[in-house]
Amino acid sequence: MIGWFDGGAGASGDMLLGAFVGAGVPLEVPSASIGALDLGVTLRSEQVQRAGLDATRIHVEVPDSTVVRHLPDILELFAQLDAGVRTIATAVFERLADAEARVHGTSIDEVHFHEVGALDSIADIVGAAACVVHLGLDRIHCSALSLGSGSTRGAHGPIPIPAPAVLEVLTGVAPMQAGPAPFESTTPTGAAVLATIVETWCPMPPMTVTAVGKGAGGRDSDQVANVLRLVLGSPA
Repeated sequence: MIGWFDGGAGASGDMLLGAFVGAGVPLEVPSASIGALDLGVTLRSEQVQRAGLDATRIHVEVPDSTVVRHLPDILELFAQLDAGVRTIATAVFERLADAEARVHGTSIDEVHFHEVGALDSIADIVGAAACVVHLGLDRIHCSALSLGSGSTRGAHGPIPIPAPAVLEVLTGVAPMQAGPAPFESTTPTGAAVLATIVETWCPMPPMTVTAVGKGAGGRDSDQVANVLRLVLGSPA
């Protein structure tokens, strides 16, 4: 079985989880791996509408926390995961740490994970890794990613979109474009997960489709159907 992500509306961690669950992965699969970390994080699934399309919205519910983590702290947490999930989650966070280090001009181990190291992002990455392992796909494809435009705010102040960390993660890896949305379409978490698991960046390949999942973003925009689609099937 193969999978193809339609990244025309971008990708975030919760959109990835929604796409996997919408395509048939039981919510218990990512929940079990996240629960193994014992961080008090839970997942909740909801069916919503995005531009009139039914889509799966995953809510990552986290306890209050003021912890600022570094890469070694996060990798120590991952020691509790099953081997396959740990391998993917570790590769994603190492990719993020490398990108953040280049953005801020520091070393990988000195990076402060304010945004991507927050509990919800740890959950997004571990949950997505668990879904990938559960599906056991032979190959994962993805279209060009839309990144968005405008600006947002991070822990250090205003950040231009595309976010610097997103550009660093995807440079030399994936085709990208601003896309139709005047907001952040692709987050560092979403970019890093896809950059790690995708083998081929291309339009939808010839395939016999068996399932389609639509992961909803937080906004219901009138500029774009804010969903990340995952198409599963066999090569045609």
